[in-house]
Amino acid sequence: MRTLFKWLVITVIAVVVFLITLLALGYLLKENEKTTQQLKIKSTQDAQIQQVKEACRQALFQVKPTHALTQKLTIFEQSQQKIIIDNSACQSKKECFLVQTNSQALGCTVVVNATGVAILLKTASELNLPKVLTNDCQQAYSNEPILSSVCQNYTCSITR
Repeated sequence: MRTLFKWLVITVIAVVVFLITLLALGYLLKENEKTTQQLKIKSTQDAQIQQVKEACRQALFQVKPTHALTQKLTIFEQSQQKIIIDNSACQSKKECFLVQTNSQALGCTVVVNATGVAILLKTASELNLPKVLTNDCQQAYSNEPILSSVCQNYTCSITR
């Protein structure tokens, strides 16, 4: 009888330990599934944001410059144009800044994110460009109503 009781106690303890182990593994599996679902949702949202950014960027610059326009741009203006295009993405209005390019071909006033502003200022200061305004830009600056920058569809843009 004593031996039977011993085996019964050992069996009950083994079954309890086995059930606790199964419950712990089930809990870990459930938590892992929650985390995986959250990561999937975040990944999907990030992919959608990236697609919207890319679509907006392509929509803004869908019109390809004509050969005559690209020939009018100096090498410096072409590099500025690339900087402006590459740095137009934003998450909020706080990231967008108005910059005066002093170039009619680029648009006298453009809007870029903080990184773009820093790069444009650095390239302009490295080249020691004179601050001479063309007549077209002088007129544009004087005739422009008050401009402000906004972040629409994850792209910096100008509002009047």
